Amino acid sequence: MRPRMFETTIIVALAWLALVPAISPALIEQVRAVATDEQGQYKIVDLRPGVYSVSFTLPGFATVKREGIDLPANFTAQINGEMRVGDLTETLTVTGGSPVVDVQSATSQQVMPQRLLDSMPTGGRSYQSVGATLVGVAPSSPDVGGSQGMQQSYLNAHGSDPRDNAVLVEGVRLNSMEGNGANQNYFNEGMFAEMAYQTGGIQVETSGGGIRLNLIPKDGGNTLKGDVFYSATSHNLQADSTVPNADPRQRATNAMDTMHDLNISAGGPLKRDKLWFFASVRHWGVNQTTANSFYSAASTLNSFTPDTSRQVLDDNLIQSQMTRLTWQVSPRNKLSGYIDHVSKWRGHEQSSGGGVTGALWSEDSFGVRTPRAYFSGVIKWTGAWTSRLLFEAGIGMNNKSYSSGELQAGLLATNPIPKVDIATATYWGAPSAPYYPRKPVRFSEIAALSYVTGSHAVKFGMERSHGWNKIHQSFENPNVNFIERFSNGAPNSVVIFNTPNIQENLLNHDIGFYLQDTYTVDRLTVTPGIRFEYLNGSYPQQSVSLSDQRLLLLEGYAAQSSAGRANLPDWKNWTPRFGVAYDVFGDGKTAVKTSISKYLVSYSTDFAQNYNPMNQSTDIRTWTDVNRDLIYEPGIDTLGASSNRLFGQVFRSPDPDLTREYNLEFTSRVQQQLLKGLSVSFGYFRRSYKNIIYSDNAALDVAGAFTPITIANPCLGATNSLAACGGTYPSTITVYSINPALGGVGTVVDRNSNRDSRVFNGLETQFMARGRGATVFGGTSTSKQVSNNCDLPLTIGSTFAAASNPNTTIFCDQTQFPIPYQTQVKVGGTYELPVKFVVSGTFQSYPGAVNAGTGNSSAVWLPVTLTATRAVAPGLTQASESIPLIYPGSNYLDRMNQLDLRIARRFPTGRFGNVELQVDLFNALNRRPVTAMSTTFGTGLNTPTAILQSRIVSLGAQWHF
Repeated sequence: MRPRMFETTIIVALAWLALVPAISPALIEQVRAVATDEQGQYKIVDLRPGVYSVSFTLPGFATVKREGIDLPANFTAQINGEMRVGDLTETLTVTGGSPVVDVQSATSQQVMPQRLLDSMPTGGRSYQSVGATLVGVAPSSPDVGGSQGMQQSYLNAHGSDPRDNAVLVEGVRLNSMEGNGANQNYFNEGMFAEMAYQTGGIQVETSGGGIRLNLIPKDGGNTLKGDVFYSATSHNLQADSTVPNADPRQRATNAMDTMHDLNISAGGPLKRDKLWFFASVRHWGVNQTTANSFYSAASTLNSFTPDTSRQVLDDNLIQSQMTRLTWQVSPRNKLSGYIDHVSKWRGHEQSSGGGVTGALWSEDSFGVRTPRAYFSGVIKWTGAWTSRLLFEAGIGMNNKSYSSGELQAGLLATNPIPKVDIATATYWGAPSAPYYPRKPVRFSEIAALSYVTGSHAVKFGMERSHGWNKIHQSFENPNVNFIERFSNGAPNSVVIFNTPNIQENLLNHDIGFYLQDTYTVDRLTVTPGIRFEYLNGSYPQQSVSLSDQRLLLLEGYAAQSSAGRANLPDWKNWTPRFGVAYDVFGDGKTAVKTSISKYLVSYSTDFAQNYNPMNQSTDIRTWTDVNRDLIYEPGIDTLGASSNRLFGQVFRSPDPDLTREYNLEFTSRVQQQLLKGLSVSFGYFRRSYKNIIYSDNAALDVAGAFTPITIANPCLGATNSLAACGGTYPSTITVYSINPALGGVGTVVDRNSNRDSRVFNGLETQFMARGRGATVFGGTSTSKQVSNNCDLPLTIGSTFAAASNPNTTIFCDQTQFPIPYQTQVKVGGTYELPVKFVVSGTFQSYPGAVNAGTGNSSAVWLPVTLTATRAVAPGLTQASESIPLIYPGSNYLDRMNQLDLRIARRFPTGRFGNVELQVDLFNALNRRPVTAMSTTFGTGLNTPTAILQSRIVSLGAQWHF
C-alpha cells in the first residue's frame, strides 16, 4: 500500500554484521531494496555492519537520501525520511548523526568496532581482554598487557555462568566441547571487524543465558586493503615484580620475561562484486618465569637440589593461519566461509598430582603441551530470496585437540619416574600427572527462514551441535602408573593411577527449534519467542587390553572396562522469552526496554563423563621398599591397604527423574540520547537459578551418620605467629565426625534440589559518547549474588566422601548473612590530538579479586579454612576435614584498579595508507594489589600467592594500507 506522506519510516535491522575499514557499504551485492508496508515501515535485515546510505523513492515525490549511517552489529537503527512532493529526478541529500538508541530491541548489548579495537590498549588482543573493558562484564582473572593471554580465561555478566556463554562467528556457535562449552579456542583478532557482546535479554536463536558474543569476520572487498600489527616487550621494560610479604619459602617469583604479537591481515577482490578473499596470520607468545621452579643442580633417586641461577621459564607460543572467502553466487544468494588453523605450544606446564601443594619444582617435573588438530571453521549460505524472505544455513566446527603432560625432550629414553617429597613439598623426576591427549570436537549447524514486512519480522529456525571428547591418559614411561612419595628422603607411599585408560564421551544431540516475531505497532515493539530443546549424550563401550593393565593387576586391582551407557542425559524442554521496547517520544531518542527470559544451563559431554567408569582415579598406599633400592616395583614391593575403596569404580548415577537446570532473567532498562552521539542508560538485572543439581548419598542421610564435635574457633586466638583471620566469625565451630561403619558406604545419586538457590541482583549505568576524533564509553555495575548451596553438587574428579558430608556445607546458606553490594567501574576511550597524535586508555576497577567463576559460583570474598585433624578435633574419625572459619561476605581483598594507556603517532604514507607508532603502558599507575592469598589457617595465612603484574611498557606499530 502507499505509505503515508511525510511519515515514511525506514528500519534497518542487523543480525550479523562487521564494519570493514574503508570498504563501505560492506555488501558484496552493493544494493538491497525493499518496499514499505501499510504502516509506512519496512525492514532490511541481515546487513553487515558498515557505513550506509538509504534512499527513499516514491512516484510523485522527490527522492530523499540519508548518508553516513553507521550501523554496528545486532543493532536496529530507525531511519526516518520526510518526503515532499516533487520529481524523482530531484534528490535531497541529508547527512546527520547515526542513531545511537535502539528503540526496537530489549537486548542489552555493547559493541566494539574495529576502530576501537585498533586504537585501544586491550592487552592480549583477545575477546576476553576486550570484554573485560565493558560494563557489567567480569573476567576470571586480571590480565596486565596480555600476560595471561596464553591460558584459558572466562567472562561472565549479571550472574551468568561462563559455560552458558555463546561464541559465534557468522551466527554459528563455535564453543569448545570442554568444560560444557566454557573452554574456548584462541581466536585471531585480526580476522574480526567487530565484536558484539550481548549481556541480557538474549533472543531465542541462542540457548544459554550467558554472554552472547558475535564475532564479525572481515570479508575483503572490491579494493585490496590490509593491516599489520606488531608489539613487543621484555622484563627490561617492566617495573619491579617482587611480591611484597611473600612466603619466605619462595626462592623466586612469577614475572614476565618477554611478550610479542605479530598480526598480518589483507583482503580484496578475486573478482570484483563476485568473489572476495581475506587472510590473516598471527604469531604471539608470552614467556614468564615460574615461582620456585629451577633446573637441577643435582638429583638422586630420593632428592633434588635446585640450581637457583636457572629459573624455569613458562614458555608459550600460539600461531594462527586464517583464510576466508565470500562468493556472490547470484544476485540473491551468497556463500561465505573461513578456516583458522591454530597451533598452541607450551614448553613448561605444571600440575602437582602428588597430593601436596608444591613448594619447589624441578624442570623435569614440567610437562609439554603440544597441539594436534586445533582449528575452527564456518561455511554459511545466505539467500535474500525476495525483499521479504531471507534464508540462511551454516555449519561450523571447533576441533581443539591437544596433549599435555609430555616429557621434556630427551627424558623418555631414561624411563623417568615422577617423585615428590611430602615433607619438603618438592617435585622432580617427571611430570606428576599422566600424559593426556585429548580430542574435543564439536560440530554446529544452523538454519533459519525469516519473513519480514515493515511491521513484522518472523523467524523460524534450528540450531544444533554434536560431537565428542576423546581422552587418553597414561604415563609415557610404560612401566609407571604411579608417583613415588618420599618423606625427607625415605620411601613413604605411592599415588597409584588407573592408567592407562581411554574414554570417549558423546554429545549426540544438542538441538533447538525456535520461533520468534518482532512486531512493531506505532512506537511499541514486542518480541515474543519460544524455543524447544532436546539434549542427549552417552558414552560407548570402552576397554583397555589386559596387557596394558598389567601394572594395575600386579598391584591387586581389577581390570577396567565399560559396557557403555545411553541417554546421559535425555532431556526435552520448552523455553519462552519475551521482550518489549517502547519509543517514548517517537523520535528514536528515548527507549524503555524490558525482557523476561528462561535459559537452560549448557552441557556438552561433561554430563556423560560424570558417570563414565573410565574416569581418572587415584589411590594413595603406603610403600615398603623391599629391595631398598629407592625404586617402587609393582608386584615386588609391599603396599599398604587401599585408601580408596572405590578406586576405578563408578560411585554415582543420575536420578531417573533428574531434570535440566535453568535460570530466569528479568531486565529493565531506560536508554536515552542526550546529545548528538551521546547516549546514557540505566538498567536493573535479576537472575535466579532453578532445578539446581546436587549429589546425595542416602546412606548418610540418617540419624547417627555424623557426630558433631564443637571446638573453639582458632581465629579468636590468633597471635603474632598466627595471622589474623579478618572478617567476622563465630566463637565456636562444629566439625562432623562420620560413623566409621558408614565410611565409603552407599551410592551417590544426583538429584534436583528443592532448597538450593542462586540469585543475582544488579543495577547498571552506561554511557557512550562519539564525536569527531573521540569515543568514550563506560559506566558502573553494582550487584550482589547470594546462594544457598546446602545441597552440594559433585564435579568430575570429586571424591565419594564429599557427597552428603555436612563439613562441606557449613555457612552454606548465604541468605543468612549480610552479603554486601559491590561496584565495578569501567571507562575506556580514544581521542585524536592535533598533529596526528592519538591517546587512548581503559580503566577497570573491581571489588576485591576479579573472579568470574568457572562453575556455579562467582563469589569474590575471601574464605579462611582450618584443616581439622584428630589433634584439633578429638574424636574425629576422618584423617582430616577442611572447615570454614569466617562468615561469607565478611572478608575481601583490597579493590583492584588498573589503568592502561596508549599514546600513538600516525604517519600518512600516501597511497600506502598510514603507519602508527605506539607506546602502551599497562597498569600505568603500577598498582600492585594482591589478587590471591593463602586462606588456610596457620602461620602462612594471608600470605600473598598472586599479585597484579607490575607496570609493563610495550612498544608497537600498526600499518593500515
